[in-house]
Order: sequence, then structure tokens, then C-alpha cells
Amino acid sequence: MPFTYKKTEYRRETCIEITGFEGTVRTLTLPDRIDGLPVRSIGKHAFAGRKDVQEVSLPQSLRRLSLFAFHNCSRLSTMSLFDSVDDYYDGVIRQCGALEEITIRGSGGTFALMKEMLEDNDRAMSFHLYLPEEEIRLSFPDYALIASENTMARTIQFAYEGGGYAYRNCVRKKEIRFREYDRLFPFMEHDDPDFAAVIASDRLLYSHDLDPSSAQRYTAFLKDHAADALKNFIRKGQMERVRLITENGLADGEALSEALKLASERKETAICAVLMEGGRDSAGKGQDLSLQLDDWDDW
Repeated sequence: MPFTYKKTEYRRETCIEITGFEGTVRTLTLPDRIDGLPVRSIGKHAFAGRKDVQEVSLPQSLRRLSLFAFHNCSRLSTMSLFDSVDDYYDGVIRQCGALEEITIRGSGGTFALMKEMLEDNDRAMSFHLYLPEEEIRLSFPDYALIASENTMARTIQFAYEGGGYAYRNCVRKKEIRFREYDRLFPFMEHDDPDFAAVIASDRLLYSHDLDPSSAQRYTAFLKDHAADALKNFIRKGQMERVRLITENGLADGEALSEALKLASERKETAICAVLMEGGRDSAGKGQDLSLQLDDWDDW
């Protein structure tokens, strides 16, 4: 087995702590048992600084993520784990600049792990929560802590720049304050329209505790920014978000045509099919579309 590990005691139980991985790996999937013992911990700096790891999947047996376990994994983009992790140390995902998507599976009784991970990374991230009776998807913009010197008072003053800090404060250990989260959207509309489209699409797709007025605001925003939103979603291969815009008639013919050209250039066949279907629906409503296969690049 390429994992390095040691036998240890954790909460009076004999178990395994994984300390690293020998060789290179793109998708890192940790086992739930080694040598017949449960994997309960990932050790300090176990995978820190790795340039090869892009995806991480952690087992339900895991209870502890130690200091800087995945610190500065520069290409790490997705992580999947369970809310059984209740011992989360500082710096686990800090300086993971490419980390965009975190999936957490759990009971819904606690959001402490999500809160700690949000506090550990100031980059823009999306969380997909799989709970017993529903799915929740929320996206959080980035932020920066800016220090400035007040020479008159001889002090250093700190201020948060960007909407990420306020959005993160909507997640508490026992609850997510969805209404508070939605009320922040007017700030994002002007501060970062591209990420605002991500927030709006997620809330409309997974509309837990979404009031009608917020839903209307999200829908209106996506309609006004459909062309740019489609391009950004296509570049990241985000089919679900593209379908939301097309199936709800939020994009006009010009936006759909430009989106189709981009999707064809990137050889996103499934997205092309969704856009074509959206084009047919819009044509039926009297919009003049130019969705012609002859205009596509050679595949």
C-alpha cells in the first residue's frame, strides 16, 4: 500500500493515523481501514506542499485532520469528506489556492466542519452538502484582511476587503442562516458580478429556505447577466448551472448563440445539447436564433 501510516491511540481506541503517500497521485482516496484497524486521523503535514494531488476523498471513519494536513497543495481543486470529522486543526487547507469545491456528507445536525473549513481558507469556494433528506449548495466569495497603519494613533488597523468574510459568518456550528446569506447579495451584484452569478444559480438550484423576493432577485440578476454567466459556466464545464439558465428561458438568442460557439470550441458535447434544446424553446417563443451546426468548429 502506498500510504505511510502508524498505529496510534485516539480517544482510547487503537487505530491508524495516515502520515503520507509514497509516489505521485492525482486522485487521492484514503481507505477507511488499514491492517484491520479504522483510519481515524491524518497526521501533521501529511500531504502538505504536494503538487500532484488534485482531488481528495476522505473516509467516513476519519475523525481528525491534524495541523496543515493538506497545506499548500497548489493543484488541489476538490475535496470530499464526512461531518464525522470533529477534530479539525489549523491550516488543513490553507493556501490551497485552487480549491473550489468541497463536498460534505452528514446528518445535518452540525455544520461545525463546514464553518472551520471556511475559516481556514480565504479563497472563493463552493460547498455541496448531502444531508439525509436534502442537498444544499452554497458558494462563498473570497476576501482579504487588509492591514493599514494609523500613524496618528500609532496603531495598525485591520479591515476585510471583499464579501467572503460576511458570507462566512452566515454559517454557525448548529445552523446556516440562509436569510442572512441571501440579504448579502446586493453587495455581490456590484462587487463581483461573475461570482454573484454562481451564488444566484446555486440558491435557485438548491432553494432551501429561499424566500420569494430573494428568488426573484436571483432570477432577475441571472437574466440580466446570462451571456457572461453562460460563458463562465461553460469554461468550467458546469452543466447544472448552464441548464438552469437555458431551461428557465433566462438567456436570449444572442447569448445562447455565443454560448453554443464557445461550448463547441471546447468540445462540451453535453452542454451543446442543452444549449440547442434551450435554443429550440426560445425559437418557439419567437426569438430569432442562429444555432447552426455549420457554424461549429470541426470536431
